[in-house]
Amino acid sequence: MSEGTPQNIDTANIELFEQLYVEYQKSPSDVPVSWRHFFSNMDKNSVPPRRHAFSSNHDASPVKSAAVPVAAAGPVSAEDGDTIKGLRVKGLIDAYRSYGYLLADVNPVAAEPVTIDDAPQLQLSALGFVDEDLGETFPTCGILDVANAPLSDIIAALKDTYCSNIGVEYMGFNNPDVEQWIQQHLEPIRSKPQLTIEDKQLILHHLNKSELFETFLHTKYVGQKRFSIEGGETLIPLLVAILESGTSLGMETFIIGMAHRGRLNVLANVLQKSHADLFSQFEESYVPEFFQGSGDVKYHKGFFSDVTTSGGNKARIRLVDNSSHLESVDPVVQGYVRSHQQRDADIERSRIVPILIHGDASFAGQGVVYETMQMCNLLGYSTGGTIHVIIDNNIGFTTLPKNGRSTRFSSDIAHTFGAPVFHVNAEHPEECVFATMLAVEFRQHFHCDVVINMHCYRKWGHNEGDEPSFTQPIEYQLIKKKKPIRELYRDELIATGVIEKYMAERLEKEFKESLQKSLKGSKASFLESEGSATPSWKPPSREELLDTERRLFEPAKTGVDGKTIVTLAKAFCTVPEGLTIHKKLINLITSRLEMVQEGSDVKSIDWGMGEHLAMASLLNEGHHIRLSGQDSRRGTFSHRHSSWTDQVKNLRYFPLRHLRKGQGVFEVFNSPLSEFGVLGFEYGYSAANLDALVIWEAQFGDFSNGAQIVIDQFIATSEQKWGVRSNLVMFLPHGYEGQGPEHSSARIERFLQLSGDLNIQVTNPTTPAQLFHLLRRQALRTIKKPLIVFTPKGLLRYPGCVSSLDDLATGTFEEVLPDPEPPSNASKVILCSGRIYYDLIAERKNFNNKTTAILRLEQLYPLNIDKIKSAIGAYGGCKKILWVQDEPSNMGAWDFMRPQLNDIIPEGTTLSYVGRERSASPAAGSYALHKKQGAEIMRAIFGDIDEEIITVSRSHNVRG
Repeated sequence: MSEGTPQNIDTANIELFEQLYVEYQKSPSDVPVSWRHFFSNMDKNSVPPRRHAFSSNHDASPVKSAAVPVAAAGPVSAEDGDTIKGLRVKGLIDAYRSYGYLLADVNPVAAEPVTIDDAPQLQLSALGFVDEDLGETFPTCGILDVANAPLSDIIAALKDTYCSNIGVEYMGFNNPDVEQWIQQHLEPIRSKPQLTIEDKQLILHHLNKSELFETFLHTKYVGQKRFSIEGGETLIPLLVAILESGTSLGMETFIIGMAHRGRLNVLANVLQKSHADLFSQFEESYVPEFFQGSGDVKYHKGFFSDVTTSGGNKARIRLVDNSSHLESVDPVVQGYVRSHQQRDADIERSRIVPILIHGDASFAGQGVVYETMQMCNLLGYSTGGTIHVIIDNNIGFTTLPKNGRSTRFSSDIAHTFGAPVFHVNAEHPEECVFATMLAVEFRQHFHCDVVINMHCYRKWGHNEGDEPSFTQPIEYQLIKKKKPIRELYRDELIATGVIEKYMAERLEKEFKESLQKSLKGSKASFLESEGSATPSWKPPSREELLDTERRLFEPAKTGVDGKTIVTLAKAFCTVPEGLTIHKKLINLITSRLEMVQEGSDVKSIDWGMGEHLAMASLLNEGHHIRLSGQDSRRGTFSHRHSSWTDQVKNLRYFPLRHLRKGQGVFEVFNSPLSEFGVLGFEYGYSAANLDALVIWEAQFGDFSNGAQIVIDQFIATSEQKWGVRSNLVMFLPHGYEGQGPEHSSARIERFLQLSGDLNIQVTNPTTPAQLFHLLRRQALRTIKKPLIVFTPKGLLRYPGCVSSLDDLATGTFEEVLPDPEPPSNASKVILCSGRIYYDLIAERKNFNNKTTAILRLEQLYPLNIDKIKSAIGAYGGCKKILWVQDEPSNMGAWDFMRPQLNDIIPEGTTLSYVGRERSASPAAGSYALHKKQGAEIMRAIFGDIDEEIITVSRSHNVRG
């Protein structure tokens, strides 16, 4: 008999399957080996083959039979008949496990109840049965406590388990362990919560807090935005269940990311932030205390607290500050968690846990959700599993699901990553809590993502001032008739004797009184603060900004003695015995070692070696370094080689991890092909550990705008909005070298436009020594600010872009570099930044020009004005200053530098621009045109063709 292909079994060849299975039951050795293994596993797991079909349409379409029908041909014995009946039941069970969630009662605002038409896969005919079979006895295959039972009883048990108020998607992920685990936790109890009276009373207690808090705000602060959770107030007992269950399983710290919906309620009733503090933020004249900066609206702010669960366990909770850009906080939370896990040696990733709370529209619509979940199992980014909670209120502002996604459920993206989805109905709090406890246990057992999709509704509009009936009149007629979830559950507990009516009413009254007391306290505290002679908050004064600026410009001791440098170089340039590496890499390692052995004053250290020495010196001093980006281990331009691959064994060796015992941690990861998600992750990592040197590297600087939301909403503004600092370093390869508009510009102009109030550092270093000192300054300095580094491409191997041992041993990072060959009688001074300096030096030599000085600005923000004035002042007789750049005039640093320079150049001195004209595209696509434009720039400077210079005096505007 043919071996066949077990993986391809479906209804098309089911008769062959049945015949083989009957033979296997009689004599396993008589069937082919592949089938023998298949049937063995099938019996073990009670999971026969199935069609891995999933309809992504909202309206389920008819499907072929998904289970095993009776064999159509040949007589069968009684024993064989029992076997086939058992096989049919196994198919039935598997179908309910796979599709039962489609019939689950989880939508509290469904216009019509679900019917079998919503899951044609579960129709009797699709399963190979007819109505007459319902009263017939079949093997139960373990789904009931008895060996045999009527088919109707078996189906009833399956419906109880998979089609009640909990629907579970977990089949078809090619993970039998997951399938078996969930079956073992659901089927024996038929998905019915096993809760004590105390558990139920606790749920009511948290529903009281959740709904009454919202009602109180609605009556006291009419029309103010708070983004109520009403209609989904079960979120609070659900989150509390995560804390209760999680801490009992060894979880200690929970880091939460969520948007605006329900955020104030979570702050008050999960993190236990003072009600008085929250109420004070609703006062019209409110300004935050003890905080300097612009601040943010109340439903974006973060908080952290230590709480004690009802079981007496301690939980540390952090709600991460959030942007209104939905889901942008997701990768940030992952970075926070990974950083804490690293710092606190949570090797198993079981003590520090991420929780992400999503909206249904954003979970389905925002690509960063996919980018974040894609990192869940990656070596450098995994956090041991995220607990996702979707507040699925069936709407996105005014957009209905049918217009917002192409899948049946908002959670369907989770299928891609094998994350089980627990669908629950917010109007059934006990099932919500039970499913949550199960999800937490699942996360802790399998260390992978899990999703709780809480189906609910939104009582008001998108915000409390919005009118939802403009666009959803029918839905909101239904919603207005809904009884609050708290009242539904309270009445249920009263009816079942779990709580006396008078006790329920007393608890409600006590909580309302506590809210009123907090309100009075907040107003009294607010009025006292408002009426004080000296307000408790004020924007940073000029003196404070100047002090910060002074600290930023204070020279850092970043030099490392030559002997130490040579020792470190020998350590990371040593190839271990038995490691077979590429012959070209051997040449690179040999040349790197030679760079530090040629004499302290010989300039031979190139960019890659300068970077290695900076990192090695910091690691030697015990600092933690993390570098990630696309192809960062080798480097996009093959200049780094931080890991060596054995050409025979395919093993990897990281030389910077082998400097000495007790050195700092060195991590370097090739990231997934994502900018938004990975940069958000690294920002979160850096914010959680200011002492680590965290570097994100773009493949080309041009691609960093794929993460513009992270740059705009977090990196550039987090300190001013939320008081959250970051020490993140961004490596952005930048340089005009004829590679076209997509591989030339890291958009210097955008980072300079984002700069203000000393929020970031924007640098463009041009020598290996400058990079060496810059990285060491970033790690060693106590003041922490994000650092933007425009790194070179062509200069990586440019013979003139080299430094000496002495350059590394002495000095520090210089914001302004003087001309290395200053002319004695300069008639004009060039100011530039970046790689164009090397073109200018070469062309000055070609033109034999003796009257032009060239100064480099290595740091564009914050500008060291004193150094710039001093450098220009060295050429006192000069009346012409040029700003020269490769970028078009509307890009690069010119628009930023012009007003700055106009303020400091001497009277009677003209300031001129020389560079490419204004352009929509950053660079020419033709290499020939690129070269022509570059030659015109040099000719305009050194060829005395003044008409080609775009000139602006101190009192005129620049052309172009």
